[in-house]
Amino acid sequence: MGVAGSGKTTVGMAVAHRSGTSFVDADSLHPRENVDKMAAGQALTDDDRWPWLAAVRRELRRSESIVVSCSALKRSYRDALRQAGEVRFVFLDLDERTARERAASREGHFMGEAMVAGQFATLERPGAHETDVLVVDATAALGSIVDDVVDHLPQVRPGLGVVPLLADGGDDRDITPAQLADHLDRVVREHVLTRGVTRVLLVPPDQTRLHSRAGEITGGLLRLLEAAGIEVGVLPALGTHVAMGDADAAAMFGDAIPAARLLRHEWRGSLRTIGEIGAAEVGVLTDGAFDEAIPVAVDAQLFDGWDLVISVGQVVPHEVIGMANFTKNLVIGLGGAPTIHRSHFVGAVAGLESIMGRASSPVRDVVDAAFDRYLSPLVPVVWVLTVVEDTSSRMVLRGLYAGAGDTTESGGAAFRAAAALAQRANITVVDEPLERVVCWLDPAEFRSTWLGNKSVYRTRMAIADGGELVVLAPGVHRFGEDELIDRLIRRHGYRGTAAALAGVRSDPELAANLGAAAHLIHGSSEGRFRIVWCTDPASGGLTRDEVESVGYEWRSLPEELTLAGVDGSAPTGPRRDADGREFFYVGNPAMGLWSTAARLR
Repeated sequence: MGVAGSGKTTVGMAVAHRSGTSFVDADSLHPRENVDKMAAGQALTDDDRWPWLAAVRRELRRSESIVVSCSALKRSYRDALRQAGEVRFVFLDLDERTARERAASREGHFMGEAMVAGQFATLERPGAHETDVLVVDATAALGSIVDDVVDHLPQVRPGLGVVPLLADGGDDRDITPAQLADHLDRVVREHVLTRGVTRVLLVPPDQTRLHSRAGEITGGLLRLLEAAGIEVGVLPALGTHVAMGDADAAAMFGDAIPAARLLRHEWRGSLRTIGEIGAAEVGVLTDGAFDEAIPVAVDAQLFDGWDLVISVGQVVPHEVIGMANFTKNLVIGLGGAPTIHRSHFVGAVAGLESIMGRASSPVRDVVDAAFDRYLSPLVPVVWVLTVVEDTSSRMVLRGLYAGAGDTTESGGAAFRAAAALAQRANITVVDEPLERVVCWLDPAEFRSTWLGNKSVYRTRMAIADGGELVVLAPGVHRFGEDELIDRLIRRHGYRGTAAALAGVRSDPELAANLGAAAHLIHGSSEGRFRIVWCTDPASGGLTRDEVESVGYEWRSLPEELTLAGVDGSAPTGPRRDADGREFFYVGNPAMGLWSTAARLR
């Protein structure tokens, strides 16, 4: 990396040759419009550069070992490349006079001498936290530079030299309620009260993250903040979910926060549009499969004069973004319809099996960019993130991480640490593909297939071709979380990618609700295995006709419960039914991801 004339291409090719790896010149990835603009002496804007940087990031992700030459002059550009993971930078340091002389001597290159001054004006030299950067004198002889890079780059550790504000976690860690209370007290004392705040907004998940410990954490933060004389609001990150009622609030928060106390997120209204991820960038992220701009629209209540937002949630494998929470809790959890629909569709066309359980993904790129570029400058945020493991005896709090979204960048460090732990705590690798999987859906959490299809998402990578997934759904009585989505699911059903995309082309209502189309894709096995929903119409559950009308098979819930011999209390793992047949039981699909080793690669 470095300004024009620093020798990026020459050094990069030499280092790649010495290392026996491939080389890519990022200049070759510029779209024609960018090249023409630079050749005409016009400086590129950030909007011009984001799609280009996404293309560079794509090249980095395609190979475990690759050398890329890229100017990466601003810190935000380097951060965009860091999202590829395990990236290290070599900064070829050069003075402006030498850069001008070198640029003037090059013929036919779009970066002429006249633009060098603009490059130096743009350049943000790597800062102290950018410990993944090796600085090299670009005026030295080529052989000396290559020796320097090859000798010293292995000692440069990928990732920023930033740590979370609080990090307590491990594979065998069991954080007690008393220890959790101490941690919350520390977060409030050291990282909230020191800001001189008078109004704080808490953003927890709803009851669909019942076991996240976010309910207990939110209640604890509320008590600590109010005891300090701070005004507190609580706005659950509902996304597309139905607003929490009394029973939901009691299940999630106990008696600490009644439903009447909660602010309500309206994902189809009361929004503020603060930016846009451009169509060209989206097209790069999806390899051209989807190239519509994604508006960044979030709940207007975020901007109601809060001095600080505290986002609380669980990091766990997720079917749309790879690993749930962090920036998703605000951008999507408090997002508007266009943001949710189009970002979810990005996940669908990218392929959920290439996303689940990964800390980086095309959707994570979209969501992080939306937060970093548009929301972070407007809203100060502190993140409190949990990792919870569903063990054979109980739910165990394995990790608690806190970070800020300001210049300390500790929020990203907290998420990365939590995601690494969640990959170990929440991903189960099975030895062989499973012929039969049975999932229990807790009625306190799952009342729709929109939510209950986590049983499909989280187990599909473990199920054998021709296998069977049985979903025990005592509380599921609808398809969508609102009337429109419910109607679209009933109209189109879970019939695979081709059918869903055909529906988008033929049905304007589905095309206007791409999140629903993504859900239809995710909820199908693409014909690879059977999906059997077990409901009890006598207790208000979906009827057989309703279940079969959307493309699933149906069985009686009472009969299947008797056969399987489970009621939600059994631990996850292998079992036998009353007929002696083997099956793999999943007590709560929202708590993990099950896969063969081959499908995780």
